[in-house]
Amino acid sequence: MGFKCYKLTFQNAHFGDGYLNTSKGSFPASLLFSALCLEALKNDCLDEFIAEAQQDDFFVSDAFPYVDEPYLPKPIGLYQNKCLDFDTLAEDQRISKKAAELTVLPYSQLMSFVEGDAIIDDLYSDQVGLYDLEVLTKKGADPYEVALTRFNSSLYIIAQASELFDQLMTSLQYSGLGGKRSSGYGAFSLEIAELNTDFLSHLNKFEYQRQLLLTTSLPKNNELTKSLLGAQYKLEKTSGFTYSETAGVLLRKNDLYKFSAGSVFLNPYLGSIVDVSPANYAHPVYNFAKGLFYGF
Repeated sequence: MGFKCYKLTFQNAHFGDGYLNTSKGSFPASLLFSALCLEALKNDCLDEFIAEAQQDDFFVSDAFPYVDEPYLPKPIGLYQNKCLDFDTLAEDQRISKKAAELTVLPYSQLMSFVEGDAIIDDLYSDQVGLYDLEVLTKKGADPYEVALTRFNSSLYIIAQASELFDQLMTSLQYSGLGGKRSSGYGAFSLEIAELNTDFLSHLNKFEYQRQLLLTTSLPKNNELTKSLLGAQYKLEKTSGFTYSETAGVLLRKNDLYKFSAGSVFLNPYLGSIVDVSPANYAHPVYNFAKGLFYGF
């Protein structure tokens, strides 16, 4: 069926990074994949979903903003300030600092950004308005703080469409994503839409010189050496705990280091779905680490 755009419109959500009092403005594909596995388990189709996800043509991106057009992660290491001049050094430094603080940009601005022609102040102001953060104090015998992301735009993910994937995404909108779902956070409305032809022409098209990573992911062992050649990237650690009713205990998952979305490669990779379950665990614990790329 090809790639499709799945727009998720949240009111608020808690996308934490290990702490209750912090929340992010988006989420990685691995969080979505874990939630879909739980949804598939509830609908008695987990084996079918895992088999589909392990096919070479199954991909899911991280979540990015969608405001009139899709946004992309800022490409790592490619911005150059064309205006560097001794007479305007203070202003040039201010612009370079704002460029470094960008995390996303409209896909139509990608080449302008890479070539140093983008208006950084506009991109920065645009990014700041995408969501707001609010920290709530939960009162009681043991008070604590919870951070919420309140969205001013939709998020979207790209995935290889299938009837099963669509059914699970439709079901998931009521279960919600992220933390503190029992408090009503993380529910969303879903819209499944077509991607425009120009955007589609860049997805996993390896004739382009550079490949922008859209999924926080990791090459297979036999892909790693080649993928590192000429790459500009950041690494991030994924960890946490998993609970199994079979095991009856909360155990720490194996740590996994992955390339961040926004990393830029000359040699893209397929990646895989990694089992990060503790030793001798009752069942696999999957971490989605397959790479989806935007060529430019």
